[in-house]
Amino acid sequence: MDALLDELALRRTDGLDASFARRCADVLGVDGLAVTLSGDDSFGELVWASDPVSARLDDLQFTLGEGPGVDAADGGVLVLDADLHLVPRSRWPGFLSAAGTLGLRAVFAFPLQIGAIQVGVLTCRRSTPGRLDATELTDALVLADALTLTLLGDVAHGFAEHASLHRAEVHQATGMIAARLGVTPAVALVRLRAHAYATERPIVDVARDIVARRLRLPADGVERDGDDTGPRNPDGGG
Repeated sequence: MDALLDELALRRTDGLDASFARRCADVLGVDGLAVTLSGDDSFGELVWASDPVSARLDDLQFTLGEGPGVDAADGGVLVLDADLHLVPRSRWPGFLSAAGTLGLRAVFAFPLQIGAIQVGVLTCRRSTPGRLDATELTDALVLADALTLTLLGDVAHGFAEHASLHRAEVHQATGMIAARLGVTPAVALVRLRAHAYATERPIVDVARDIVARRLRLPADGVERDGDDTGPRNPDGGG
């Protein structure tokens, strides 16, 4: 971890790639991890993930608005669940139902914050149950602190605006839905999340279909446009 922190201090957010994330995961004794920047709805933009499953875990929490990472972001507290099978279903009903499809058994979420300043969340996952041992937990806390300082500095210098946003299509689709249906962006995002959950599809894939005008979300249900027909409304909304 010392070597990784030295590299992070040198490269800063330029070094936050999948390879570096996988090395961090190995040191922490987890199968994967992801870092999410805080947004207007608490759980915001995925900026760093070690692997596709960790990215899917992040998307799942964003879609449902619940899960360990969401709680860590909302409450600014550690959320350490060593066995998801022991978590009461009432705590995260949607998340726990879907977690098994991703092979999740343990999830550990660390808020990235200094005092009242919330930067984001570090979420780690395991496919087998088990607590982080003392060394792994200490290393995770140290990494979370280092990421907080790194992201806080680089976000202030435009990192979020210049990063390749994982959910760029989600933001674009939300705006299209809001414009076409005459609802607020918050309501449009709820509609988008609900459709992704109901159809058991990644929210990014649903958003991509909306942006490409292959999918419409009318008030009374869902209907698909043919690929060659284009939008039926002049505003071209989702």
